[in-house]
Amino acid sequence: MTHTHLPSDELLVAYLDDELDADQRRLIADQVRTQPAVAARLEALQCADMPYKAAFDSLLDQAPTERLQAMLNTLPPAEIPALSRRRFLAIAASFGVAGIAADRLFMAWPRAESDQGWRASVAQYMALYTPQTLENLSADPATYLAQLSSVGAQLGLPLSPGVVDLPGAQFRRAQILDYDGVLIGQLTYLDPRYGPLALCITASKRGPATLATEQRRGMNVVYWSSVSHGFMLIGRNPIEDLQIMAHRVEETLLG
Repeated sequence: MTHTHLPSDELLVAYLDDELDADQRRLIADQVRTQPAVAARLEALQCADMPYKAAFDSLLDQAPTERLQAMLNTLPPAEIPALSRRRFLAIAASFGVAGIAADRLFMAWPRAESDQGWRASVAQYMALYTPQTLENLSADPATYLAQLSSVGAQLGLPLSPGVVDLPGAQFRRAQILDYDGVLIGQLTYLDPRYGPLALCITASKRGPATLATEQRRGMNVVYWSSVSHGFMLIGRNPIEDLQIMAHRVEETLLG
């Protein structure tokens, strides 16, 4: 590691968690003192308020406790390391490489039986997003077109960059999530003012419903449905902004 390269987030988190050896700590400390960009990133990581605990809490309620305990009883005792921020960051990074496999894992966490279940799942997943999650994704128009075409084909909707454009937000990715066997199209955006934003679409037989609003995981949600699909916009944007975006989606996508 030299002074010409910024340290990775994993190293900075390890520095915060006091998991570096003396030489590494001195190198990081020197960069923090001499490089404003490193100091700013360290402060951002130190002050991060992502709801990790809340995101994992529902796993405890949904776990098949008796079956898991029976399996554990057959194993020899072993010390289980704590999930530090450094290890979580490494796991999250591997999920990012794994792509859709990770999305299927996250979406499988909650198994709510009500109609709100899929929105709860999306909110729990989106709560883990930061601007850094999205800023390194491909910006190739051909990639965007291919993603939208694939997602649209699976949902039975004509998706294209012009159709899904949201005012003030940069389109970053389209992918299919799997909520308990139900496909959900997730269109992810990065709003420079408010951070990650998502438009989610799923097939629905409930029929048309007008715009409604709610809050989940500290984010604002606007949701509605057409004859054949349910829609959800979620982000930290003001409700009024999300409603404007939702009306645009209705006009461009549903005619």
